[in-house]
Amino acid sequence: MRESILMGMAEDESGGSAWLIERARDTGEQLETRKTALFWAGQKETTPTKDLAAVYRTAAEPQLREHAIFVLSQRKDEAALDELFRIARDDSDKRMRARALFWLGQKDDPRVAKLISDRVSR
Repeated sequence: MRESILMGMAEDESGGSAWLIERARDTGEQLETRKTALFWAGQKETTPTKDLAAVYRTAAEPQLREHAIFVLSQRKDEAALDELFRIARDDSDKRMRARALFWLGQKDDPRVAKLISDRVSR
C-alpha cells in the first residue's frame, strides 16, 4: 500500500514533490519507505535537484545517502552532476566518494575523465 501511495504522489502535479521529500527526510519512517520516496521524488522533473541534494547532505543513514547518490545520477540536469562532483571530490566518507565517482563514470562528461586523472595522479 505504501509503495502505491508513494508512486501515486510522484504523479501528483500539485505538491507531490514536496510531500515525497518530506517522507524521505522523516526519520520516523522506515528506511525503505524513505528510499522509495526519494526515488519517486527524483523521477519527477519538477522536484528541485537542490532538495534531493539536501536529503543527501542531512541523511545520517549510509544506505539513504548512497541511494540519494543513485537518485542524483538518474537526473539529467547540471545541478545533479555538480552535486555528484562535489560528493566525489569533497565528501568526508570515502565510500560515498567512490559511489559518486562510479555513477559519474557512467556519464559522458569530459570533467569526469579529468577528475579520475587527477585522482590517479595523486
